Amino acid sequence: RVAGSRRDRGAEGVCGGALFNLAFNDDNSVAIAAAGGIEVLISLARDGTERQKEKAVGALCNMIAAAPGTHEGVVEAGGVAVLSSLTQEASASDRCKLAAAMSLVYLASTRPDLAADDTCLSLLLSRLDQPEENGWRRDSINALLALATSSSACAEQWHRVGGVAALQALARETAEEGVERQAERCDEALVSLGVRRVRRRTAA
Repeated sequence: RVAGSRRDRGAEGVCGGALFNLAFNDDNSVAIAAAGGIEVLISLARDGTERQKEKAVGALCNMIAAAPGTHEGVVEAGGVAVLSSLTQEASASDRCKLAAAMSLVYLASTRPDLAADDTCLSLLLSRLDQPEENGWRRDSINALLALATSSSACAEQWHRVGGVAALQALARETAEEGVERQAERCDEALVSLGVRRVRRRTAA
């Protein structure tokens, strides 16, 4: 069989889609990593068609979010460079860029040596001003909060890209909606960034 043929690419595309569906929990993600799935996904994210890239990056994002134990494997396989490139690739879909940025933010939350750049933070912060769509806003919030409460967070960067103001607005929004746990997580993130907690409105 000739490597890189159309048939091979089609098979890899099916594989990427299957891994996307499997990589939503810790056990599956660890199993995928152990079976060499990380390398397959990174290869598709780098060299696949637009659709294959989107599926592959989505699977990597699911895996990275669900299983921090896979982060080292993604880094060692060259995933950071591929994901960083996709956040700025003109031909990449918006979903592909967002999933790549989310992946990098989660990686940075557990790896102080991997700082998330302004592009990644800005891509996720932009979702906070948009209505929910297939969980993208929720997932962006979770990734941002994971980074903001980690030792990797850089307060100066968060101020520069508008992240602090966005977290303050989100804390107020979720508190007013009665989502106390989310509001508390926002407050924890703000404190981690050296900012005071958002003052709650009290009933008259």
